[in-house]
Amino acid sequence: MKMKKLYLWINEDLNLIRESLLKNKKIILPIFSGVLFVLFFGRLNIIIVLLSIIAFIDYNTLYIPDILNYTLIILGILNTTFLNISIGIMLFLLLIQYAKKDKLGYGDVKLLFGLSLVYGINIFYIIIFSVIISLIFERKEKAPLGYYLFWGAIVENIWFFNFQPFTYF
Repeated sequence: MKMKKLYLWINEDLNLIRESLLKNKKIILPIFSGVLFVLFFGRLNIIIVLLSIIAFIDYNTLYIPDILNYTLIILGILNTTFLNISIGIMLFLLLIQYAKKDKLGYGDVKLLFGLSLVYGINIFYIIIFSVIISLIFERKEKAPLGYYLFWGAIVENIWFFNFQPFTYF
C-alpha cells in the first residue's frame, strides 16, 4: 500500500514537470543561459542543474515538486558540516512561521533548507541576491521564489568562485 502511495506521489510530480514543460517555453533560454554562464565562469555542479529544473517549474506553476526538493536535501546532507546543518535548521524554523501565515510556500521553505545545507553561510548572500533580483523584475503579488533563488545561486556561484571577496579580511 505504501509503495502505491509513493508511486502516485512521484507520478504526480512527474506530471507537473511535464505540464510545466508544455506551458511556457520562453523561460528556457534565460535559465539555459544562466547554466552556461556558470559553466564558463563558475563551478557547474549537480546543484545548479537541479536548481535550473526547479526554477523552470516554479516559474511556470508556482509549485516546486517535492521530489526535487528532497533530492536537494539528500545531496546537501551527504556533503555538509555541523555549521550548515545548524544554519539550515535555524532558517527552516524561521521560515516555517512565514509559511504558516501564507507569506511563503512550503516548497520554498524546503528549497531554502536544502540550499542552506549545500551553501552554508552563503545562503544569506543567495537570499539577498534573490530578493534584489526579484524586486527589480517581479511586479506580481505572488513571485516564483525558486526562480529567483536560482539566479541568486548563479550570482553567488560566480562571485565567490572568481572574486573570493572575503579572502583579504
